[in-house]
Amino acid sequence: MYDEMTLEALERTNVIKMEDLLFIILILAAIWYWWDTQQSNEIALSVCQQKCAKVGLQLLDATVMRQKTWLRRGAGGGLQICRLYSFEYNLLSADQQLVELQPSEYGRRESGYIVLIGKQVVEANLPHEHPSKQVN
Repeated sequence: MYDEMTLEALERTNVIKMEDLLFIILILAAIWYWWDTQQSNEIALSVCQQKCAKVGLQLLDATVMRQKTWLRRGAGGGLQICRLYSFEYNLLSADQQLVELQPSEYGRRESGYIVLIGKQVVEANLPHEHPSKQVN
């Protein structure tokens, strides 16, 4: 029923459709990764804010910085995205007055980190506690 030219035209059309489908899948994967990363950033920031507030520290720049992203196998054998975030904080609480500061404490930044696997926080490191909160 179809001649050779019609069959060739149909084959070329199918190839173009497959390329378009692959392109759409790649675009959707990129959008999903961006959206998933934004959610993870929000979770990491929220946990950092809570940890700093709990021990009376000041989270600096109100941000976390993603340092590393990698894949690992989960318990069920599926791939999971792992993310390492770092953040900076000051040993002074947000409500402490400048009059109370020693010159060596101005602008002093300390570092901490947080690890997320998927959306779950598996490790959060905040090495210092506020001096008034330490137990002797």
